Amino acid sequence: MNLLSAAILAAMMLTSPIEQTFVQGETLDYTVTWMKVTGGTARMTIAPVGDDSSRYRITSVAKSSGGFARIFRIRDEIETIVAREDFSTLKFSKHLDEKGDKMHEVTTIEDGVATRVRQKVRKLSVPRPVLDPISVIYYCRTIDLTPGKSYELTLYADLKLYTVHVHALRRESVTTPAGTFNTVVVEPQMSSGGVERQEKLLIWYTDDERHIPVRIRTEVKFGSVTATLKNIQSGVKSVDPPPLPK
Repeated sequence: MNLLSAAILAAMMLTSPIEQTFVQGETLDYTVTWMKVTGGTARMTIAPVGDDSSRYRITSVAKSSGGFARIFRIRDEIETIVAREDFSTLKFSKHLDEKGDKMHEVTTIEDGVATRVRQKVRKLSVPRPVLDPISVIYYCRTIDLTPGKSYELTLYADLKLYTVHVHALRRESVTTPAGTFNTVVVEPQMSSGGVERQEKLLIWYTDDERHIPVRIRTEVKFGSVTATLKNIQSGVKSVDPPPLPK
């Protein structure tokens, strides 16, 4: 056993089951449907940043597939680097390509200041910890999701700060291509300046120590987009989601 393997093993013996999952690395694959029409795939991953066990790299990549891609081609890539101790965001990168309209931005957070580089450089004072739209999904995996529990978090997105009230609503059984799971339905509600965002987000987490998100649904004006778990892998070999089967 080399020194790195020994260090990882020692760290796992001192951590919770969910931390062990994150330290080993995890890959979650989803099918994505819009208004009940399957149109793409998504992959979410988490693993330590190289040999630095004090930070996690989380990725979310979604792309349209098959006939849907000919109508509405999408490839959205998001990467966030967070501190392991509190999941506070350190670097957030977003690369979107939707029907040829591309947008690239990178935000770094250091010493209480978020610096976003898009077409211009802009700054915003932020607290710590502060989460982002992807890390908040993983942070919720580390907390008690007993129905009735509520939490207040701070989230950074698009050079704004949001208050997120996380509510564990109820238990449900959910069947997916990856299996049937007992879950807890969680609703993160975002608001800024006292005004709640219109989009509704629901996440079905497994009702166990790992809190795997087996279904993620966003409800907006034009319908709903749902990501449904189809495969779970230990480790991270690639951040790119596999195509839909033909």
